[in-house]
Amino acid sequence: MADIVLTPNTQIPRNTRLKLYHDNGDGTHTPLTVSTISGDVEMPAAVTGPGNPTIDSYTSVAVDLAASTANQVLVAAPGANKQIWVYGLFMMADTAAGTVTLQDDDDTALTGAIALSDEGGFVINPSGNFAMPWLKVATNKALEADTGACTVDGLLTYAIVSV
Repeated sequence: MADIVLTPNTQIPRNTRLKLYHDNGDGTHTPLTVSTISGDVEMPAAVTGPGNPTIDSYTSVAVDLAASTANQVLVAAPGANKQIWVYGLFMMADTAAGTVTLQDDDDTALTGAIALSDEGGFVINPSGNFAMPWLKVATNKALEADTGACTVDGLLTYAIVSV
């Protein structure tokens, strides 16, 4: 099965037959519905998000956080007129149950305290759209984490964006 990606303002011809499927995660797909488009359809810009960000760099880094520690830098402040945009994140507690909170270097919370069970974690699937990150850190601010009783390991995918 092939994925078809439509860009903004893509015209879908009248009377096009679409078959929609759900990915079951095991290599199989379940049909959801069949629709016939009775008129021209244009993909709105809102699907891809506003603006056209200038991505200076895009990378992934390992997350390795100590237990019960505040202000642990995940990504250093990027400099004047630049922001950190988070596109994907995986974190897992590996020593005990605890919490993790994401914040900037002024301790402005970007998330609440996220509870993690021992050997438990969470995933924020990578956003495939550069205009719509999961989190935006304020201009010229570092991305930090505070932890509770657990050490936390994982992977962070982010970009440095000119604003």
